[in-house]
Amino acid sequence: MSTKTARASNDYPTWIYAPSISLFSPVQGMGLTKNGELDVPSGLTNNVGWYKNGVVPGSTGTAVLDAHVFAAFKNLNQIQAGGHIYLLMASGKFLDYVVTASNLYPIKNLSPYTLFTPTASKQLNLITCAGKYISSVGTYDHRLIVSAKLV
Repeated sequence: MSTKTARASNDYPTWIYAPSISLFSPVQGMGLTKNGELDVPSGLTNNVGWYKNGVVPGSTGTAVLDAHVFAAFKNLNQIQAGGHIYLLMASGKFLDYVVTASNLYPIKNLSPYTLFTPTASKQLNLITCAGKYISSVGTYDHRLIVSAKLV
């Protein structure tokens, strides 16, 4: 897994655009919550979070972006393999990723390894909640991970 992070690079994602699902949103750097979980931008915004302590998009490894299923990623389940996801970087560079897979995981079976897949290629994983909302635990019972590879 790459150790190139935002601290090791001056570049970072500022916007995400996925035309096939009408996604055009600002990207903000996010860390972890107090519970050690991936933090997510407020569901009151259309923002997408980038895990800033992980891989910088365009670098070797798997960069991770997240958003709420009822906000920016409301149509993420509709993206198809072969669809494009574009990132505008702070440097002005555009990155073009092509979707390779869309997988649903029961939350109890999801590991950090699945989300932060070690790879020698330049990949992107988008994650959001899916499935049934469980009010007693305050979250959904599945996660949708859309994987893409830099073109």
